[in-house]
Amino acid sequence: MKESELKHFVDSTLQYFQNATGEAATLGVPYIKKSDEDVYCDFTGIIGISGSRRGAIYVCCPRPLLEQLAAKVTGLAQVADDAVRDMAGELANTIAGNATRAFDRNFQISVPVIVEGKPKSISLKLESPVYVLPAQWKNNKFAVIVGISD
Repeated sequence: MKESELKHFVDSTLQYFQNATGEAATLGVPYIKKSDEDVYCDFTGIIGISGSRRGAIYVCCPRPLLEQLAAKVTGLAQVADDAVRDMAGELANTIAGNATRAFDRNFQISVPVIVEGKPKSISLKLESPVYVLPAQWKNNKFAVIVGISD
């Protein structure tokens, strides 16, 4: 994956928060993930990539971010646990889906898989290099992790 293509994921992430909440997210400095570096959050939305490219996109979020985001999107003061999990999948799906517009028609995304906590049995290898896009919305830090083959 070219660094210039990574910009589509940056733009998609920032646009999602602005459009869904009216409040901007900020992006930290993207970097290439070290092979021994683990990135885990309370919830991870995983989107597999197939077709002309292979790989995956992970969106790793803390629970408070997903709770606040779900409350903002639904207009409810409190959200159920299912809504928090669904929000993790929705966020990953929307970021991946919007970014794929920059790729060809053979670039296909899967339905989201949501993992709560540290995965115990998922063996989804990301294509190297793997880019980490650290971001923040309100006081919540999260990361979009992209590993897609050329």
